Amino acid sequence: MTKEALQIALNALTDFDYDKRMKAIEIIKEALETKKWVGLTDEEIETIYAECNVWDKFEYERMLEAKLKEKNT
Repeated sequence: MTKEALQIALNALTDFDYDKRMKAIEIIKEALETKKWVGLTDEEIETIYAECNVWDKFEYERMLEAKLKEKNT
């Protein structure tokens, strides 16, 4: 969760304004959804396999890792 989302949530918890609380809930939900893990499709794995030197398992693993980082950041 981002620092901004935490600050909004904290403010909402210390304030009895209904709208502020609802906004905080929505921001928290959005922040949590962005943290869901996204895996690779079979097609992406096949593409990476085709693009790398299949005899170098470390190259293949690094390419898989890079693609996963790209999809999850």
